[in-house]
Amino acid sequence: MVIMVKDVGPKEIEETIGKTRLVFVDCWAPWCGPCRALAPILEELEKEYEDDPDIEFLKLNTEDHREYAVDKRITAIPCVLVFLDGNPASFVDPAGKKEEKTDRLIGLSGPERYKKVITDLL
Repeated sequence: MVIMVKDVGPKEIEETIGKTRLVFVDCWAPWCGPCRALAPILEELEKEYEDDPDIEFLKLNTEDHREYAVDKRITAIPCVLVFLDGNPASFVDPAGKKEEKTDRLIGLSGPERYKKVITDLL
């Protein structure tokens, strides 16, 4: 069975973050090469964590939902927003240059970066 990260809109994101402990929302666009390269990485992570009810992976097309992208201050893609317990998460990006807290992972990287965030937050 092929696992696909569910492509959703803002309403479904709000519903999911209200009932799931840790939610990753991949904000992407069809014309973005790095976004397309990130998709199979997130699908593999979703498959790996499919039995964990506390973790959910979603994606949102920023071309179709521009207002959401503006509201969430998405200025570069791929941008994966991270929500913990219904709110934007606060964590240090393992790939970041500074020890600043953030609520998002920007750019293309491997699954280790996401696994580190999961381990740090849960």
